[in-house]
Amino acid sequence: MLIAQLSDPHVVAPGSLLYGKIDTGALFAAAVRRVARLSPVPDLVVVSGDLVNEGTAREYARVRELLAPLPMPWQVMAGNHDDREQLRAAFPDQGFGDGSLCCARRMLGDLTLLFLDTTIPGEEGGEIADEQLAWLDRACDPDRDCLLFLHHPPFATGIAGLDTIACSGSARLADWLHRHAEVRALACGHVHRPIFASFAGRPCITAPSVAHQIVCDLSGAPDALAWCREPPAFLLHRWHDGELVTHVLPVDESAAQRYD
Repeated sequence: MLIAQLSDPHVVAPGSLLYGKIDTGALFAAAVRRVARLSPVPDLVVVSGDLVNEGTAREYARVRELLAPLPMPWQVMAGNHDDREQLRAAFPDQGFGDGSLCCARRMLGDLTLLFLDTTIPGEEGGEIADEQLAWLDRACDPDRDCLLFLHHPPFATGIAGLDTIACSGSARLADWLHRHAEVRALACGHVHRPIFASFAGRPCITAPSVAHQIVCDLSGAPDALAWCREPPAFLLHRWHDGELVTHVLPVDESAAQRYD
């Protein structure tokens, strides 16, 4: 099966530009068109947080409208720019359930997908606290392979400005994972660029943004956090015979040429 992961679109209100420069709505629409044209068609599309930039009802209405052309099911997640109350109101069909967290679980063939809310209202960073761990205990099935999606990666990226708004409680998540071998891999957003790592003995990947990317500044400077116009991209996860392979695909496919 195939799972397309789009991340961090930061959609703004119609007629607005992010930072006065980036047409995030148009970029998200382009990503949706690209995914809709994939062959074979993905079984699910995941939008792994920061759907919008300000958390307003108007922005979420635009996201829903932009997702409408997709011919397959989709799952949205909370990121640090999202508002839980507005997210629930705009997407009542996403299975967030009771409680304050916007977490969800989906069964896809022989695979369980867990979508964990790591956000802290009003803050840029995330956390793995008692509430997140309690939800994971309830949602995880030890008899089924599982993929865990979360917005904030649980590891340090080396980009100092990002690591100051990282995910606290990662050691607690690692302890939980050591007791749950059924969780095969983790996929994250937040970073606005693809990073491949290992966490608690599992593959852990972050998705690029379908809008703008974060500069790969590994200088260690405390203020190392800047955006750039590296090409928008997304992840395509392939689950087959109990193994996961992930591809990074550009939104723009215009350069593709077939071999003669």
